[in-house]
Amino acid sequence: MTALLALWFLLAGQAPAASVLPPDGFLKAWKKSEPARVFTAADLYGYIDGGAELFLEFGFEQLAVQPYVPVTPAAGAAGAPDEFQVEVYRMADAAAAAGIYFMKCGRETPDASFAERHTLNRFQLIFRRERYYVVINNSEGNEKLRAGMLDFARHIAGRLPPDPPLEPVKALPSQGLDKNSIRLIRGPYALQAVYTLGEGDILQLGRKLTAVAGNYQGAGGKHSLILADYPSAAAAQAAFRNLSQHLDPYLKVQEKTDRRLVFLDYSKEYGVIAREGRRLTIRVHLASRPGA
Repeated sequence: MTALLALWFLLAGQAPAASVLPPDGFLKAWKKSEPARVFTAADLYGYIDGGAELFLEFGFEQLAVQPYVPVTPAAGAAGAPDEFQVEVYRMADAAAAAGIYFMKCGRETPDASFAERHTLNRFQLIFRRERYYVVINNSEGNEKLRAGMLDFARHIAGRLPPDPPLEPVKALPSQGLDKNSIRLIRGPYALQAVYTLGEGDILQLGRKLTAVAGNYQGAGGKHSLILADYPSAAAAQAAFRNLSQHLDPYLKVQEKTDRRLVFLDYSKEYGVIAREGRRLTIRVHLASRPGA
């Protein structure tokens, strides 16, 4: 990579989200049907009804929304015209974009011709790269537009900085892990999708620290694992103490020390929270009570 290209990628990470959108007349087939709309954290609720909290929790900076229609509409086409709407979300960092992607992608159905981490169906292609989360909507679900969705995605991906390693994900043990179950957590909205431990920011992540979760299946049965690393052992101990004091009342404590807590949940499954050094390790959905 040349020094000039490296500088461009560095600046792209701070560029307006709209700057990576395909241009007017893209591939001589698509034109912008109206000016792009740009949203910041202050007005994101005006675009995402009921889902803005998750983006803000992970660290949202800017959203650009741009609709496209054919340069030359198909002759005699009935009904709504073929169109795309592209949404480019610039998040605070790569983990924030990945956290949103993992929450939204479901069980991925990727296309072999597109290299980025993505999922594609008739109506939508979503992908993430570096701090960007991108949604390409095919509102009519027209199968003939599949190739066009991939063209849009490739153009945008090519204008984004390289993807750094996701350090929190690397902390998950690989054996028995369902990779489709991986989730990142920076606060209560993301945590609730994994497991209900209590109200508010019970892990004391403060929208800055990133916990990671995944589901496992092995000879001993299934369980879910949550790992949260803190800046210091003292911070981890404070988070453990907060969990112990504010655990959801539906979770019945079976054993408690200053480093370990075992509980039974409403489904008669066990959970265990343990602190070692700067890390909290939480296992839930255990069929039997964990040993010491």
